[in-house]
Amino acid sequence: MRKNELEKRIRFTTNKTMKEALEYKILVVNNNDDFYLTIKKYLKLTKPVSFKDNNNQIVNYIDNGSYLVEVTPKNDNYNVRFYITKDFKIIDFYVDISLKNGERNKVPYYVDLYLDIVNYPNENRLRFDDEDELLDALKQKKISKKDYEFAYAVGNKIIEEIRQGKNKIINMDIISLLKSNITL
Repeated sequence: MRKNELEKRIRFTTNKTMKEALEYKILVVNNNDDFYLTIKKYLKLTKPVSFKDNNNQIVNYIDNGSYLVEVTPKNDNYNVRFYITKDFKIIDFYVDISLKNGERNKVPYYVDLYLDIVNYPNENRLRFDDEDELLDALKQKKISKKDYEFAYAVGNKIIEEIRQGKNKIINMDIISLLKSNITL
C-alpha cells in the first residue's frame, strides 16, 4: 500500500463512528500482551442504529446504553467489532481485515485493507463484504497485488478459524471482559 494511502486507511478505535451518537464514553484498555481493547458505551443517540436481517426484521445494533467493543489483536491482521446490548447480550460481530495493527499515542488503530467479514448469526453464516472496494483499490493502484492477495489470505484464514471454533478473539468471553473493565 502506498504511504499516502496507508495514512488514509488508518482507523483509530476511539473515533466516533456513528452520526447518530450524541453522547458516548470511550475506554481504552491496554493491559494485555495479545490485544488492545476499546469499549464504547452509547448514552444518547438520535435514533437506534438498525439493520434488516435476512428475514427482513429490523435489528437494533446500537441503542441508548449499548456497547461497541473493539478487539484489535497486536500480532494479527484484523479488528473485531462486537455489538452488545445494555443487558450484556452479544448481538453480532464484524471483522475488518487490516494491513497492520498498532498503537499511536496510546490509541489502538488498524490499517483497513478494504475487505471485511460479515457474520449472519441467524443463519450461522459468514461472508466477505466490500470485495468491490478491494478490487477497485487494486485497479486504482491504491494497493498492490500482494496486498490484495494478503487480504483474501487473512480473510479466508479467519473464516476457517471461526467455522472450526478456533479463532481466539471470537472465542473470548467478551461479556466477562467487558464487565471486568467497565468504568464508564
